[in-house]
Amino acid sequence: MQYTELREELRAGKLSEAFPHISEKASSIGNWELSQEIDNMWMTYKQMLTFMLNGINDPHALKLRNDIANKLSLCTYRLERHERLKMHGEEKYVSTQKSLANIPSLENIATNLENICLEIANVNADNLIRPSIKEHTLSNLNSQHEAYLLNLFNWTWTCDQWQNIDADLANRIMFSDSINENDKCVFVSAVTLSLLEFFDIKKMLFLLDCYLLPESQVAERAIVGIALIMYMHHDEMKNDESICQRMLIYRDDPTFVHELYSASMQLQLSCTTDKVSQKMRNDILPTLMMGHMMKQNDKSDIKDKIQEALNELTKNGENPEWIDIDSDKVDKKVQEMANLQLDGSDVYYGTFAMMKGYSFFTPMPHWFYPFDMSSPLVPEVNQLLNSNIGRIIKLMLNGAPFCNSDKYSLCFTLNMMTSSQDIIEQQIMSQLPDGESINDLIDAADNKDVQKIDIRRQYIFDLYRFYYSFPYHLQFVNPFAKMKEQPISPICNSLFQSISANKEELAQYADFLMRKEFYRAALDIFLKINPDEFDNANASMWQKIGFCHHKLGNSKEAIHAYHTANTLKPNSKWTLSHLASLVYSMDLYEDAIIYYNNLLEIEPENKKYLSNISKALMQAGRHTEAIQALFKLSYIGKATNKDIATLAWCLVLDGKNDKAMVQLQEIKGDDSFKSEANILLAMMMLTDGNIRQAYEILHSEIADDKDVATSISEMLTMLANHGRIDSNFVPLFCDALILNIE
Repeated sequence: MQYTELREELRAGKLSEAFPHISEKASSIGNWELSQEIDNMWMTYKQMLTFMLNGINDPHALKLRNDIANKLSLCTYRLERHERLKMHGEEKYVSTQKSLANIPSLENIATNLENICLEIANVNADNLIRPSIKEHTLSNLNSQHEAYLLNLFNWTWTCDQWQNIDADLANRIMFSDSINENDKCVFVSAVTLSLLEFFDIKKMLFLLDCYLLPESQVAERAIVGIALIMYMHHDEMKNDESICQRMLIYRDDPTFVHELYSASMQLQLSCTTDKVSQKMRNDILPTLMMGHMMKQNDKSDIKDKIQEALNELTKNGENPEWIDIDSDKVDKKVQEMANLQLDGSDVYYGTFAMMKGYSFFTPMPHWFYPFDMSSPLVPEVNQLLNSNIGRIIKLMLNGAPFCNSDKYSLCFTLNMMTSSQDIIEQQIMSQLPDGESINDLIDAADNKDVQKIDIRRQYIFDLYRFYYSFPYHLQFVNPFAKMKEQPISPICNSLFQSISANKEELAQYADFLMRKEFYRAALDIFLKINPDEFDNANASMWQKIGFCHHKLGNSKEAIHAYHTANTLKPNSKWTLSHLASLVYSMDLYEDAIIYYNNLLEIEPENKKYLSNISKALMQAGRHTEAIQALFKLSYIGKATNKDIATLAWCLVLDGKNDKAMVQLQEIKGDDSFKSEANILLAMMMLTDGNIRQAYEILHSEIADDKDVATSISEMLTMLANHGRIDSNFVPLFCDALILNIE
């Protein structure tokens, strides 16, 4: 039996089925300490059952049984880890753990890290040391610091479940005055990754403690980790008394509750990164490239430059006419990109995904290093900042929404582009606001407080890049992949529910899920809120319930929700138009006519409503009324060629070929309606008895496009149903067309 199956058995309360398998696995792995722990639990449980059989009633028996089940569940994680270390030496996790064999303990790592941090601080503060000696000394100390920090990360990531002494050492690290905030951030990330590998109550409690620390970078990484672990290990956490008690305390902190929702939203938003990257790659960036080309190049060579860009954008055989470089469209795409960024979307993932091949990203912990312009670990950053464009780069890094690993990637890339640095400087300088200098902007950026939401967002971007771009990422359980299939939902998580029963927070989260097209998860939350069908204040929520049902294909439920919304808030154009569209798609044309008439009472000359009601009237067989709607549309000058073609067809069905011909003449010159105009002309000829001429036209159309045969057959049937041609004639004529009778 697999470990996940054993944990499911335990969650279902099936100790009798799970206990023997767990004991057997412990014996086969050969871990004496763990085997002894499991045997002790078995003896305790066996003794409890013996007391029960002897008639001794223990009021705490059921609680003890649940405690044993929870402890056994945690033991399965330890067993799974030991089996992994024993059987899968090729994995990064295992090789990393084995590389730490010479390190005696976490205490040794913590002590070394504290001492080296103190030494570095003392050397930096000593102004009597000669600069050359100080530089050499700091170089050695920084190398040692890097080694100790890597050891801390790797030890934490691959460690077994914490004992009390480990938790105490972790707190010592976090409360140490000598260890800097960046190191603490790396430690929090290591704890989070360790929890994602194998669950541990003490590590989770540690993350909850870290949220309370004054360092914002640390606290925000902690809340992201808390949201992730609550999602990935809810079943293990929900019955643990220490976790539940802590959650009861945190629920009275509105800031914690809000930030937990915010972190969950941002994590879920990352699941749309593929769509955003595709849009950036295929739509926004090509348009911006062409717009930039037109703006920057001289007229003398602009044609060559544009042609060169077109060749690149159409190298797979795309039609160059598809690429619109209209300046208005460029502005629209700039705004679209800005809106995506404002929404928190990861618009730069595709750009930086290929920039993670630098040696800096070889050690796994480096993917979680906060970006530090003064870091001695990355001389390329200092080298770049001390170059001619150093001020420009500092401004870019301070003001840009790049995540930490992307900032490092950008520095490495720009450092290699020495020949292009002057061009980059000119480009950026040319776009500075009038009267603004680089130094002014840098000072403004330095003085600007970093928002918590930006810290969370950028850290989540770092996590996303790790789980999709780290060379060994396939060896990890990817939480983002799970979120794409099963979105984070507060109502499916009892811990979330224990923190906040605030319907307003829930509704906002459901709105977010709906906007990001996670309709099932959003609908579940809206239904959980259970809005009153008789409270006018709930009209918009019923609209959203209807919309989610509509998107999920639940037509009857959507109609009920839309009806409720319309009752609570009558004459809403949005509700009526969605109702009309839905019932039309269900072939309920008479109902659609009612709703479109309601809409036309609100806006009598609305082009869309007139066009749509004409289609509904036509489908309902009310052609005279359809003609009236289409004539009105034409009279107010808002009829499209498609509407005119529909009007012509209605007139043919109504026996008014002369008026139909007038309408047909209006669209005859439109090449896009050439085929449709020919088919309409042929239908008129058939009603006038000109069978051979009609046949020649329709035969030619089918030869050009075989797909039109079905629509021609449907139109012939409609003519017969309206008494315009003999019904017995239709099958014979269709056979002649199909068999290509000359």
